[in-house]
Amino acid sequence: MQAENEADIIVEALEVLVNHILYARGIYPAHIFKMKRMYNTPVFVSIFPPLNNYLTGVFRSAQELLRRRELQGLELILFQKENEQLESYKLSLECREDVQLADDHLMEFEQKLRAAIYQTSERLNQVRKLPAGSCQFKVHLHTTQEAFIRLSHESQYQEFPWLQAPSPKAQMPSQTLSLLPLASVESVGLKMEALILN
Repeated sequence: MQAENEADIIVEALEVLVNHILYARGIYPAHIFKMKRMYNTPVFVSIFPPLNNYLTGVFRSAQELLRRRELQGLELILFQKENEQLESYKLSLECREDVQLADDHLMEFEQKLRAAIYQTSERLNQVRKLPAGSCQFKVHLHTTQEAFIRLSHESQYQEFPWLQAPSPKAQMPSQTLSLLPLASVESVGLKMEALILN
């Protein structure tokens, strides 16, 4: 599969999963999400322009990094105070040259994503509720230092803020971590896990 087509497919999957987590965890009021059918299953996607603008910048950058095979993963971080994470959802990517989709119609890929969405919903229903109305989120794209420097200097990405995140050790408070492996879609090298602080 061409890197461009693969990037489009993976970015669409990332977008669905991020919207789904934001909806399921109640980061925004439910009325700013609209039900849509993706992968033959109902999902909720944002119709709130400020949120959509932010996510568009994130996914446009992720798509370019994927095309260059420089995106290692995406991390959705939920927090109340900037340096105090409540939850972290890591979507790890393995960009390998030998990854090939077995069918042209992406039936197996859709089936695995559908299962990932249901599995995520089931697991998130078991997690304690977040404090109402006070949680925020941010998205980190994991890439190489070289890719970060190059992308942050390209004019077409200048309107989207690029900052280097502090090392994970500096962010993690001394709380217990629960690791929930949520889903794995091996056919395009997409793996997802959740780290939830207790």
